[in-house]
Amino acid sequence: MEITNVTEYEAIAKEKLPKMVYDYYASGAEDQWTLQENRNAFARILFRPRILIDVSKIDMTTTVLGFKISMPIMVAPTAMQKMAHPEGEYATARAASAAGTIMTLSSWATSSVEEVASTGPGIRFFQLYVYKNRKVVEQLVRRAERAGFKAIALTVDTPRLGRRESDIKNRFTLPPNLTLKNFEGLDLGKMDEANDSGLASYVAGQIDRTLCWKDVQWLQTITSMPILVKGVLTGEDARIAIQAGAAGIIVSNHGARQLDYVPATISALEEVVKATQGRVPVFLDGGVRRGTDVFKALALGASGIFIGRPVVFSLAAEGEAGVRKVLQMLRDEFELTMALLRHSQTFISLPRGSVWKMEITNVTEYEAIAKEKLPKMVYDYYASGAEDQWTLQENRNAFARILFRPRILIDVSQIDMTTTILGFKISMPIMVAPTAMQKMAHPEGEYATARAASAAGTIMTLSSWATSSVEEVASTGPGIRFFQLYVYKNRKVVEQLVRRAERAGFKAIALTVDTPRLGRRESDIKNRFTLPPYLTLKNFEGLDLGKMDEANDSGLASYVAGQIDRTLSWKDVQWLQTITSMPILVKGVITGEDARIAVQAGAAGIIVSNHGARQLDYVPATISALEEVVKATQGRIPVFLDGGVRRGTDVFKALALGASGIFIGRPVVFSLAAEGEAGVRKVLQMLRDEFELTMALSGCRSLKEITRNHITTEWDTPRPSARL
Repeated sequence: MEITNVTEYEAIAKEKLPKMVYDYYASGAEDQWTLQENRNAFARILFRPRILIDVSKIDMTTTVLGFKISMPIMVAPTAMQKMAHPEGEYATARAASAAGTIMTLSSWATSSVEEVASTGPGIRFFQLYVYKNRKVVEQLVRRAERAGFKAIALTVDTPRLGRRESDIKNRFTLPPNLTLKNFEGLDLGKMDEANDSGLASYVAGQIDRTLCWKDVQWLQTITSMPILVKGVLTGEDARIAIQAGAAGIIVSNHGARQLDYVPATISALEEVVKATQGRVPVFLDGGVRRGTDVFKALALGASGIFIGRPVVFSLAAEGEAGVRKVLQMLRDEFELTMALLRHSQTFISLPRGSVWKMEITNVTEYEAIAKEKLPKMVYDYYASGAEDQWTLQENRNAFARILFRPRILIDVSQIDMTTTILGFKISMPIMVAPTAMQKMAHPEGEYATARAASAAGTIMTLSSWATSSVEEVASTGPGIRFFQLYVYKNRKVVEQLVRRAERAGFKAIALTVDTPRLGRRESDIKNRFTLPPYLTLKNFEGLDLGKMDEANDSGLASYVAGQIDRTLSWKDVQWLQTITSMPILVKGVITGEDARIAVQAGAAGIIVSNHGARQLDYVPATISALEEVVKATQGRIPVFLDGGVRRGTDVFKALALGASGIFIGRPVVFSLAAEGEAGVRKVLQMLRDEFELTMALSGCRSLKEITRNHITTEWDTPRPSARL
């Protein structure tokens, strides 16, 4: 088969390479949204071609940092190229030189700076990570300079390695026949197999998390080579880079391998270009697969682009010849694009919006296991939403439309995720939402969840429709627990429930206010949902409230219709305060108007919730409603978010929009179904780890440093180009 475009090399590489190696090169972080978006964003930029212009002669030459090259297409640093082909970086260096362009050598190369220099003349840059051992950094820089390298590309977006789940599943490590050649003879340990990823463990042990802007200035004291700052995505950091003496900026999201849900580099480019005001050149790295992409980047202000994956895939397929062909194809396509047009106009908009494997690497994967293990009636009860389930999908999709604006070169060696909720200190702003009837998922039900939340140092909220009573949950051991409450027609029942919860040591009431009637959950109607006969709603044993029997539509719907008080109003929030000293959180607020009334009614806090999209369909996603509610409270009471959280990135987004913390529901019950208490513990740990990583990669050391400026949403007005 004849290769006619750069992208076709990836399929060949996938066939030829071991799975571990291909996945290392090809995959991105977490959900890989940004990996796809790096390409998709180019497709949303359209051309405005001009006509009747003499294009008989096309000049693609340019000058980068004083060095003349044949075209504005350069080779990005990609690590460990001998995994792709025995000649590795040697072949890439020769191909770049033959094309008359720049090659950037990764400091994690499988060929040393001296070996690459020995391949012959060429303009080469050296990519650098800053190690804890600064003497190692000095040695690397000086060796590169002696070997004739012309610039340093300082990677600044890797205080920790992004969560690359393919590498975790594959237990990625460098094959034993290869070494990181630049570090031979240096005491930096080896990249051995680890419990997750050998590379992640290596980075955690060696890379300096205290790296900050002053280190850019320090580097200038040990080398005369110009320094390109690689990993800038915001105008703010572009301006600081100039002040720190950077000779240029590379707009990069690390090939979408670090923080997921950051913008595509082409989407971030123009903001960065405007912020520099022409004082330093700006380059783009990420997503380029066509000559048309090169033109689009230059039209938005880039001085040139770098390509990474196309180089390594063509290297795997055909060695040096493949890399030469990739550079030639992009050159030819770019020349043709120049000939066919002279201007472009951008039309950029944010788009709308797993199968279980042996190792669970993210929260979402538990749902497939739960679906396999649970009876259909039970799975559908937990998983489904109301009516068309638009809000159910939107609760997730809306998070994907919020992008990050990460800050760089901030010392993130210490991350503090602790926070205080209603006076109670917890380990992280991730708490357990009330989910009903958990013993349908696992025999230990709420017992297991309570122990897992306590072990994680966070809050569990017990549903009043639990299959374990408040007393039974309290007996599992110490822990901070809230009690979710519906208001029944029989107010004596309400008083009994509240007082029992208070006696059992529960610390707050989460009053559900969005359920005067049960939403139309069509799966429950089809399945004739009812509580299995071997289970009971434990908090109501001995109370005259009837049973949840099978009905013509849904046993639960009939039960709610018969028992829940539809006259519930704001005065009842005040009445509750007369029967308990526990603070009351109002759960189910999604408008600013109701937030203000909740404050007036004496609520201690608000939970922005649409009941897991199980009540009224076509209400906004909770993350979309959050900022309005936060603004309405004016900081008088804390606001929390419930609904749609599946990633640590989601937690960060909620906090950036003003939430004091978030609650998770379905991830808990699905992991409980899959692995019992161990599953719930793992879900809480995974979200904690992802959130900590997001904080580190966004440049935040504590929750108070998470600000609205760290994200951009679809409802934001365009940011003005800022000035120094």
